[in-house]
Amino acid sequence: MNTVVILPTYNERENIKTLLDSIFDVWVNIRGHSLTILVVDDKSPDGTSEVVKQYRSKHPNVILLTKEKEGLGSALLYAIAYALDVLHAKIIVQMDADLSHDPVSLPHFIKAINSGADFAVGSRYIEGGSIPDNWGWHRKLFSIVGNGIVRFGLGYTNVHDWTGGYRAYTEKIARYSRSDLSQYQGYVFQIAYLHKSILRGAKITEVPIRFTDRKFGHSKIAPSQYIRDVLGYITRQRFTQIVTGSFGKFLVVGSIGFIINTAMLEVFVHFGFHPVIGSSFGAEFAIISNFILNNSWTFGSRKVRGFDAIRKFLQFNATSFGAVLIQSGAVATGSMVFGVSFYRWFYLIGVGIGLLWNYTMYSKVIWKK
Repeated sequence: MNTVVILPTYNERENIKTLLDSIFDVWVNIRGHSLTILVVDDKSPDGTSEVVKQYRSKHPNVILLTKEKEGLGSALLYAIAYALDVLHAKIIVQMDADLSHDPVSLPHFIKAINSGADFAVGSRYIEGGSIPDNWGWHRKLFSIVGNGIVRFGLGYTNVHDWTGGYRAYTEKIARYSRSDLSQYQGYVFQIAYLHKSILRGAKITEVPIRFTDRKFGHSKIAPSQYIRDVLGYITRQRFTQIVTGSFGKFLVVGSIGFIINTAMLEVFVHFGFHPVIGSSFGAEFAIISNFILNNSWTFGSRKVRGFDAIRKFLQFNATSFGAVLIQSGAVATGSMVFGVSFYRWFYLIGVGIGLLWNYTMYSKVIWKK
């Protein structure tokens, strides 16, 4: 199977030859996979490309691409396009060129893809993986906490290492990258690539790796910009998920229910009923509206029909009763403590708390996967 190993470089003259030798030494034990090494160099001023050219004279399956320095993401996209269009790669492996990624792990990545994975992620944070012992505690803390922010911020905690660059993925996944990742030029590309692949349904496997610190050269990451880019990406993605996902639809349906509930409350109060009574009747009419809209739209992929819909509606009423109690209890408490004239404030408080209760119950009980 045609496999391409991509090595993005910038000022890696001291490291690149050692890395190339190591990859070839390991590859002799990998059967059934042809190897092409694609070095994409951002016009390194230290002469990295000259070293690769000399190496290529004896190793024709090493290819050098050069381009302007526009960031890691730009370099990887450029190399991926070449690997797909010119080399017709079926598997692409991505490694850092500073010797922090040990080629000894390459067979494990290939095995993961051969076993059915679409995307094999090198992980420092699972059993068998590690970060350098010689890192100071502050650098270890920064690495672990930063990666944790991405994991929990995006909500995919089953993947443990989001920021590393030691990976392998199939042609199908590589082709996806060309359509929606061109905007990520820097190191945040690593996070965006993995995240977009997961959203497209890629089967992810983690491969434990022992990460080692570079011996020569300097890190290219600008910490402040990297942190800003990562937090910006997480914030935008979570906002998009909320707006376009089931919770966003739930909020729209809830808003309609809120209008119905409020209108009923005000009508009952206008005709002399206590706000608790108006709130309770209004809530039930809102529940009916919410069930119909949530079943057909918010959770449309899990829509219930026929007799099951009747059973689910009764169950829906029972779980929604918790929100009714919360709402009515807030109105009753506020009316008793501060007077009936304050009922609207406590009605809003009750609606807010009930909103969270309802979404949890609807997604985990009524329309559970």
